[in-house]
This record gives sequence, C-alpha cells and structure tokens, in this order.
Amino acid sequence: MIRTNRILIAILVLATASLACNLGIRGVKTPAPLIPVSTEAVQSLEETAVNSFDKFQQTGQVNLTVTEEQLTSMVALELDEQATEGISNPQVYLRDGQIQLAGDVQTQGLSAPARMVMEVDIDANGRPSLQIVSANVGPFPVPDSLIESVETRLNRAFLNQLDEMAPNAVVESVVIADGSMTITGQTR
Repeated sequence: MIRTNRILIAILVLATASLACNLGIRGVKTPAPLIPVSTEAVQSLEETAVNSFDKFQQTGQVNLTVTEEQLTSMVALELDEQATEGISNPQVYLRDGQIQLAGDVQTQGLSAPARMVMEVDIDANGRPSLQIVSANVGPFPVPDSLIESVETRLNRAFLNQLDEMAPNAVVESVVIADGSMTITGQTR
C-alpha cells in the first residue's frame, strides 16, 4: 500500500513537472533574435559611461546611450562571475518604452523560462524609478509581494549607482526604443 502511494505520488510529480515545462515553453516567449554576449560590449559600455561622466563633470549635461548588446553582455558576465544556481541565458531587450529581461531560471535541478518587463518613470525631482509591469516564470505570474521586493531592490541599487556616479544629476528623460536606451539630464 505504501509503495503504491509512493508510485502514485511520483507519477503525479512527474506529470505536473512535465505539464509545467510544456506550458512554460509556450507561455513565455523570448523576443527574437537572441542578443550576442561579448566582453567587447561590456568594455564599450564602460567606456561610454566614463565618457558620459566626464562630459557631465565638464558641462553639467548628461547624455548616455546604452544598447541591448551592452546590457545583455554586462548581465551575462555578472551572472557568470557569481557562478550560482539562478538565472542563465539572460537577454535584455530595449523596445517600445520598456526594458524586457528574459532568461532561464534554475532551482533545485529544475529550469523554466522567465520574463520580466519594466518601465522607467521620472518623478518631479528628476529621480528615475523602475516599475515592474509584469513578471512570469513559465506560464505563471510572479506574486505581487515578490515583485514589490524585487522592484524595491532594483530601485535602491539603480539610485545608489546614479548617486555615486553623478550625485547632483537630475534626469530629464529616458527614451527606450529600437534596441537602445538614452538617458538625458543635467546638474541640479
């Protein structure tokens, strides 16, 4: 009797996992084409950021443009350095006013495609903030409480980086379209 119950539970677990994997393939679609990852793209991003910072110091004006390849490469190489179970094959798309993150999430030997879509708002004080519009793992939406937690951590990290690089900067606009994101601003 106990053995029969174990077999039934094992079959139920396998059927559920199979269903989840199959639904995940159809439920989360990564925009094509895949963005290549390269150390050259990360170096280009670093050079672009340094040049923008230097110009900001000289003129008080910020104009920084980053590309999908630069951001995808930066995220991929950061994840490789961490070498932990979590996210693999990251892709960052900059299209239609949104930042779209896609990749595969691994935990406890299971893998599922994941996608998160964000938009950037600028408040009256010129402070940008990221809002998560949607987040899915496979066909399943991520719970709101987890989205709020991730959103809070992303915004904190983003604003800390901005304050470190340009403490007196006021962001005037963030334009996301056609594979790039352009941030413009000035000194307070």
